[in-house]
Amino acid sequence: MAATLRVVSWNIRAAIGPGPFPGRWWRRIDADRLRAIGAFLSGLDADVIALQEVALVSRDGDLVDNAGDLARLLAMEVRYGATRSFEVREGGLLGTGSFGNAILSRTPIRASRVVALPAAPIVAFVEPPGTDHPAAGVRYADAPPTIREPRCLLLAEAGQLTVGTAHFSHVGSGERLLQARAADAAFGDASPALFVGDLNAPIEAPELAPLASWTDGFAEPYGDPARISTDDGHRIDHVLARGASVRGCRVLRESADLSDHYPVVCDVAVG
Repeated sequence: MAATLRVVSWNIRAAIGPGPFPGRWWRRIDADRLRAIGAFLSGLDADVIALQEVALVSRDGDLVDNAGDLARLLAMEVRYGATRSFEVREGGLLGTGSFGNAILSRTPIRASRVVALPAAPIVAFVEPPGTDHPAAGVRYADAPPTIREPRCLLLAEAGQLTVGTAHFSHVGSGERLLQARAADAAFGDASPALFVGDLNAPIEAPELAPLASWTDGFAEPYGDPARISTDDGHRIDHVLARGASVRGCRVLRESADLSDHYPVVCDVAVG
């Protein structure tokens, strides 16, 4: 008999809330907001939760652990994959931090691993010359360093299901193409498998073509407003399945302003 699992994917923006990304953002991580995120997730009764933009920060001896705190609130196992680390400074050194993806599971996680996703060559154009984009014709070598944030895929085996989550580059369609190829290859022949996350492109975008063999979890057509998953109207958070049947995939806008993204929830039949 097939088992049905409820799966949620959510870019939680480190619990700093919506709006322009602030300087010294690690000072803006809000414990009350994180508890509200946990309460919202608790009401979904999920078996697996994949999170993006998850912070682990030591600041003046205080440990901010988005993934660990949510796992304890929800009584779930957790795995964390850091995409980048940084020093926390405000004058002198206050601590260190990391930023990445997390997977929480109600059932034991048998194995997990982190796969580094590729960056475009430094001499490549961020976007091709002549395209309608502010970075068109600009090479990565001449672009702001924030454009070249490292990215990773976090994979976990929970029960029968292999789950992967990633947050692709926010600028650079060519770089996202490389990341889509690498993510697809990293799953190997795992089945049933689910790939979820913030891919920073609509599912029909050419850079996501390497994922075309996966089944799109949404029933709505590509441009349907039901797919909008950010507070500024983008359709960039996805659920992709292989060897599993996805039912009822939907965006939960009732999460309101807990993040600048809304969670995506679905039921997955495996076995």
